[in-house]
Amino acid sequence: MKPQIMVIGFFMVGCVWANPDFDYPMPSDLERPAESAIKPIAENRDVEAQVSGQYPALNRQESLPLGAIQHAWDNAEPFAGVYQVQYNPREVIRLLTREFMTTTIIFPAWENIIDEVVGDKSIYQLKKPKPNIVVIMPNEFVGVDSSITLIGESGHVYAFYVRSEGYNSENISDIAVHIRVPAPKFEPRNSNALLTAELKDKTDYLEAVSFDPAQLNFEFDMAGDESIAPERVYSDGLRTWFDYGSKIGSKTLPVIYAVIDEVDTPINVTREGTRLVAQALGRFTLKSGKKVTCVRPSSQGSKGRGIREN
Repeated sequence: MKPQIMVIGFFMVGCVWANPDFDYPMPSDLERPAESAIKPIAENRDVEAQVSGQYPALNRQESLPLGAIQHAWDNAEPFAGVYQVQYNPREVIRLLTREFMTTTIIFPAWENIIDEVVGDKSIYQLKKPKPNIVVIMPNEFVGVDSSITLIGESGHVYAFYVRSEGYNSENISDIAVHIRVPAPKFEPRNSNALLTAELKDKTDYLEAVSFDPAQLNFEFDMAGDESIAPERVYSDGLRTWFDYGSKIGSKTLPVIYAVIDEVDTPINVTREGTRLVAQALGRFTLKSGKKVTCVRPSSQGSKGRGIREN
């Protein structure tokens, strides 16, 4: 009989929970969980303000100026920081760098720097954004120097002595350095070789053109500082020569700019004996520090007009 009693008991319990008419006991109000305290979005002022871009102010200490401005730049000339130098395999090019600034070395477009050697990598880092451009970035050290050697695909080896100074230096560092190098000469294969693709730019074209004395023009005027002026200026219709004669050893050779659209523009200049040869025509500006000489084709037809003070 015991097994039957257990079966009946289980059935009775199951019937009680399955009966929908059974009056289930409900918890009192004290036993119910409290309702959520989260406010609707429409009533949250922070959400509304932030949607419209309004955020509370952040209370913090003001940023103080560093006081690391180099005052040597305050009244510097517009061309300050730009250095143009003629490449000579028997000379070392000297550069002045500064902490927190870069020095960019610009070679002719046909040159490709294929290798670089830094004397002390703890002082300088190098980057090459383009094949003919190298950027020097000083590290944290100042009052130090080292050497940098750059090797070009042309076979030229460019040697530099580099010095690094601090932001409080009275010297203006080199920001842009233009290296003037004679372009490689090409052997023409036929009479139209100068127009072929092997002559990559205008500079190469001018170097390959033969000299024609019949085209010489000596009609140029000069005005400015006589100490940097050449003895004579002449052109063959493609290039312009600045001849310093026997005084070239005692004169400070200036940097030559072509005046293009009223702007002094760097150009390719080479040296041939006592002459500087500019691969350009027209008006020129000769500069050496604060010394300036202006050169222009003569409008009066007077050949070889000498220097004229402003």
